[in-house]
Formats: sequence, C-alpha cells, structure tokens
Amino acid sequence: MLSEIKKYIYSAPPVNLSEFEPDKTVLVIVDMINGFVNEGALSSPRIKNIIPEVSELVSKCREKNIDIIAFADCHKENAVEFESFPVHCLENTSESEIIDEIKDKILTVIPKNSTNGFHAPEFQKLLEKNPQWENFIVCGDCTDICVCNFCITLKTYFNQTDKKSRIIIPVNTVETYDGGIHNADFMNISALMIMNTNGIEIAKEIV
Repeated sequence: MLSEIKKYIYSAPPVNLSEFEPDKTVLVIVDMINGFVNEGALSSPRIKNIIPEVSELVSKCREKNIDIIAFADCHKENAVEFESFPVHCLENTSESEIIDEIKDKILTVIPKNSTNGFHAPEFQKLLEKNPQWENFIVCGDCTDICVCNFCITLKTYFNQTDKKSRIIIPVNTVETYDGGIHNADFMNISALMIMNTNGIEIAKEIV
C-alpha cells in the first residue's frame, strides 16, 4: 500500500503557472528559515536540499507578479510549543530569519508562534484584505507539521464559507526531517496523502 501511495504522489503531473490569474494567486512559503535549514536543534539537511527548487519557484512567481508571503517561526523563551519541541527559532535570533537565498525576494514575512501559520494575526489581516486570493501555492517545511496544519486549515476555512479555492503543493518544494521514529520518507508521503484526501492538490512541480 505504501508503495502504491508513493507512486500516486510522485507521479502527479506538473502544474503550469500560466493557469493562475496573478491577482488571485499567492505563493506561501512556510518556515524556510535558518532554524530549520542551517542551524539549531531542528535544522535538517533534507530541508536544506529543497532550497534550489523553492528559490526557483519564488523567481517564477515574481516574474508573474504573484504575491509572495513567507511564514517564519518566531518564539519567546517561554513558548508553550517548547513542551512538545526542543527550543528553536527564538525571536530576534538568526534562527528565526528567512534564509539568505530568498530573503531579498520576499516583501511580506509573517512571524508565527505555532505550527499553524493560519492563526498568525498578520496572516488573518492579509486574508481579510485580499478576498480575491483563491489560489494558494504552498512550499517549505515541515510537510507533516507546519505545511499540513496550514493547508488543511486554510482549505476547510474556505469550505466552511463555500468559497472555491485551489491549494497546490509542488512535492519538489516541501520536505521534513529524519529523527528517531520520525522517518522523513514515510512522513512525507503520509502527510501529502492526508492533504490530498482533504482536497489539496499535489503537483510534481510548478512549471
């Protein structure tokens, strides 16, 4: 069964960026920050490996004048989240900063204090100010945590209000970490399948 799921996910066709009206589309980058890529307790070489694909996607969206927003994990020292995860991405440290490869291409950075950027106050304000947004291309990390939480919450939010939406994940631009029983390959395909069964589109890549 796992083999069939993996085959289904990674054989998904690419999606062409020309399908989307730029003013109705937004690229959402989740946690491509130093604390998950370059340093700290939760950094991972697997996540570092998707930098070229994420950077290329950012450039493509800029060329099409598509809005780009980036979530950045940012916690105070007493964050409740540290009861579940090691201390990471403290505010005003390099860990909470967008990686150098893309930071100069992004105008809007949204700090978040949980694994679900949907609940970040600044994102809520942006969502209210941009009712025309209906296409969300999502990339970043971790596939099974912050990406999954955000995408499912966003999709179900639109479903509740009967608003049509497309949430697309290019699988070459998302990744998670290896550690203990947290097997990255298994968690990636599991999370992608769960999101797909919740109405989120899986694409090989954005071309």
